[in-house]
Amino acid sequence: MAKREWPLRFTCKHPGCTDSTTFRYDTRRERSESWELRTYGGGNGWACVRHSNPERVLSAENPETRFEVASLQREYGRFFGNQGLVTGPGFLAYAKDFPEGTKLIITARIEFPEAPHE
Repeated sequence: MAKREWPLRFTCKHPGCTDSTTFRYDTRRERSESWELRTYGGGNGWACVRHSNPERVLSAENPETRFEVASLQREYGRFFGNQGLVTGPGFLAYAKDFPEGTKLIITARIEFPEAPHE
């Protein structure tokens, strides 16, 4: 017999957005006591990535974004923010390879094709 799961689904709270997420729990009790239900179901609502952090979403109106974080030493290692390893398209950066205070700066930019000449 298959194990039952208890889903909890939220649709983005932004008007007109149909993006959704589903959290799954092993028991009804886990679902009813979940952080997600207390946070998103308690009136705050859930927002998709596009609407929870719109300044990071590249578009014609926002063709460039920049992320900057300095490395810091903790008792259990060196980190860029909360990560010891930061990766993205075309790069890997291990915080332990750099001295404390090193800044990791990542810039993403959209370049549109030139309009065809007539």
